[in-house]
Amino acid sequence: MKKLCVAVVLFAVGIVFVAVWFSPLVWIGEPTAYYDNMPVASLDGLCYRADELVRVDFSGGEEEMYAALSHIGASQTARAETDGMIIVYAFSPRVCAAPQSLANGAKYNVMACLRDGHISVGTPVLSGCY
Repeated sequence: MKKLCVAVVLFAVGIVFVAVWFSPLVWIGEPTAYYDNMPVASLDGLCYRADELVRVDFSGGEEEMYAALSHIGASQTARAETDGMIIVYAFSPRVCAAPQSLANGAKYNVMACLRDGHISVGTPVLSGCY
């Protein structure tokens, strides 16, 4: 009976670990699911669908944005600056979203944006106002 209880506990811990591993954005802000650019649910739980548009918003500067990307294992594949906004396209093997392609062929599954001290990080693309 003890072995069964230990097995069940280890299984539950494994499920939680896997879900958190594939939901890395839960560690850097308040993750929210969006549908047609409208917030529909808080993803404060464990895992979200791989095709779900998920975004976290927080305050900071360029250093905090890159620290958040680093925290989820994302490597920058492209960067654009326009009208005081910095947009970073990155790829993270920890994000369960399918990679998208830029015009130059670079793959990304995470986008980050910095404007006026407001940072948004989303997967696979940013949705909503940022």
